[in-house]
Amino acid sequence: MKNMGFPHLIVANPMAYEDPAYFEEEAGRMAWNAADLLASRQTAPDLASALAPFQLVIGTTSDPPSGIRVATPREMADEVASTLAASPDVNAALLLGQEDIGLTREDLSRCRFLCVIPSSADYVSLNLSQAALLFMYELRLAFVCRGPVAPAAGQEAPPTHAQLESFYARLEGVLSDIDFFPGAARPHMMREVRRIFNRSILTGRDLAIMEGLVHQVRWASRPRSLPE
Repeated sequence: MKNMGFPHLIVANPMAYEDPAYFEEEAGRMAWNAADLLASRQTAPDLASALAPFQLVIGTTSDPPSGIRVATPREMADEVASTLAASPDVNAALLLGQEDIGLTREDLSRCRFLCVIPSSADYVSLNLSQAALLFMYELRLAFVCRGPVAPAAGQEAPPTHAQLESFYARLEGVLSDIDFFPGAARPHMMREVRRIFNRSILTGRDLAIMEGLVHQVRWASRPRSLPE
């Protein structure tokens, strides 16, 4: 991260060690001249909390599920650079999973789109640090090489991850009220719903309209007393 000029690291639900000093010592030793970046890292109790302030979240995986947009690192970097240049108030996050298991399907459903390194089909998995370097290298190229882009006049920043999560929770409640979920399909169907919304860049106005729709469905589904 420090090689590529990215100083902000957030770790969600970090592992707990019996001896925290051991982790700090070993991690500091491996970080070498980037110990300051390690020391300034933020921690969050879960992924939702870590992503809460971000409007643009890009996931990383070697095995993308169907139904969600996939980009190469170069395509991803170009889109991020364009978005941030046109909308300086937007906060973007690159989401990387654990070394051993990567990101879960639930984690990936939180992302606007996914970034996949076009590696050989004979061995698609990369070491986490190698993958992170490739993603950030492309981002650095895009930021350094891109010419200035004038912000679009009056362009509204998209909702934050926290605002979207709040909306999804209300939407799930309403869909449950009207018996939308068959059997045990609730988690799968909610991931699909998220993917539908992730295909477009919602504005605050878009979200307000969807919130109004959810509110009206909830009102209409309430039991009514029959006239005497």
